[in-house]
Amino acid sequence: MISAPLTGWRRMFADWLTVGSATAVCHLLGAATSLLLRVFISPAYMGIFSALKLMLSYGNYANLGISKGAAREFNVATGAGDTREARHGLNLAFTVNTLTSLLYALVLVGAGAWVALAGGGALAGAWSLGLIAVAALAVLGRYVSFHVTILRAKQAFAVTSRLSIIEGLMTLAVCCTAAWCFGLPGLLAGTLVVMLGSLVYLQRHAAAELRWAWHPAEMRRLIGIGGPILMAGAVSTLFRSLDKLMILGFFSDREHQLGCYSLALLVSGQLFGLGNMLAMVIGPRLGEKFGNSANRRAVARLAARCGELQAAAIALPAAVALLIGAPLLERLLPDYRSGLASLVWLVPGAVALTLALPGSQMLVAVGRQRRALAAVLVATVAAACGNYAALRGGYGLIGVAAATAAGYALYFVLVVAVSFWIDLDVDERLRYIVGLAFTLGPTLASAFLLRHLWPDAIVASIGVVALVWGLTITAGWQYGGWRQALRSG
Repeated sequence: MISAPLTGWRRMFADWLTVGSATAVCHLLGAATSLLLRVFISPAYMGIFSALKLMLSYGNYANLGISKGAAREFNVATGAGDTREARHGLNLAFTVNTLTSLLYALVLVGAGAWVALAGGGALAGAWSLGLIAVAALAVLGRYVSFHVTILRAKQAFAVTSRLSIIEGLMTLAVCCTAAWCFGLPGLLAGTLVVMLGSLVYLQRHAAAELRWAWHPAEMRRLIGIGGPILMAGAVSTLFRSLDKLMILGFFSDREHQLGCYSLALLVSGQLFGLGNMLAMVIGPRLGEKFGNSANRRAVARLAARCGELQAAAIALPAAVALLIGAPLLERLLPDYRSGLASLVWLVPGAVALTLALPGSQMLVAVGRQRRALAAVLVATVAAACGNYAALRGGYGLIGVAAATAAGYALYFVLVVAVSFWIDLDVDERLRYIVGLAFTLGPTLASAFLLRHLWPDAIVASIGVVALVWGLTITAGWQYGGWRQALRSG
């Protein structure tokens, strides 16, 4: 029998369906938003906006890891059946989270003022305004994301899925209209309006009654748990943004090059976003499993099976992205065409990142966060060296994408090696390898082949790839034990 979550496979598949459906809608909304924004805003200013979003994402790590530590403790406590102390930890995390996000905002305001005083033309003015706007977004964003983290820990995926759709609709309507009217300043203002809308929604669907609390010893304990998770997350963010930082550092027309490359990142980012949203359904269940059984092997078997599901979910979208990504976007946005060739590398890289998620979540669930940190550090150094060699060798954006994808593949191998692989027996390891190869291999291989041999027959190619994917998934469902697992609940 396949190792199952405490709430059963049926509940997990129902949550996957909820989250997956919402994610699909959000991806369509996000793609439409991104394309419209690139119609209204030039590549240089889109490059600035991409860099500002990086700085906003770094604000997620200003809380010293206490929110992640508190969420991890809450998941384990849920499996053990006693969440009283874990709820107090959420209040402590809320206090630290608020104070540190305010401090980060002050740093951004100072940086924006310094850029404004230094001068430098229109681009410098855009940087200054953007930094100050990101300061406000950082404070609001941390509050919103903390509530979302708690909702996911409680497996309230219907609430978080509705929030994602609301944010997608508001972003499309508000941000695109504001960007059309006022350019980059309008886009920044629209982003702030969307964040405020999310805040209103969460107030009506409160994840918890959060209160100010102060207990230094307990705060230090939670930071000790969440610190390595935070560091791994921070390095992971650096890891996933390393290619953009290298482009900013090496190209003389850095804003234009990053803007063009960002269109390819839009596609790979959507793929990873889909995998990440589905993995969020997995994470709380791994913590529950460990809290209930205190058995790493049971958690490892569950993580490996979830890895098979991740591969099945990402195979078809990745293949379709390979087939239609570059031709479609080149027609819609010809000014960005120089970055689209990177897709042939970035799409497989996004698949590798997605497959690493169950392993990294298992390490958090069983308290081995430092292994996750070590894996991402090694992969980051390797990717940085690869990017440097590619840029110094004159391989341009294609070289950056290839080096980045290689780094992602290395990260996947390392995470699997230090997480569930060591707790599986020989048969379970073989099942995992065969499952991934069988699920991904035929679908992606057919996409690569049709992309080169039948480039103009896109609709027919998608049909062939979908048929190949359907046959492999049906075979896996029939002979991989999934049908019996679902019947048993």
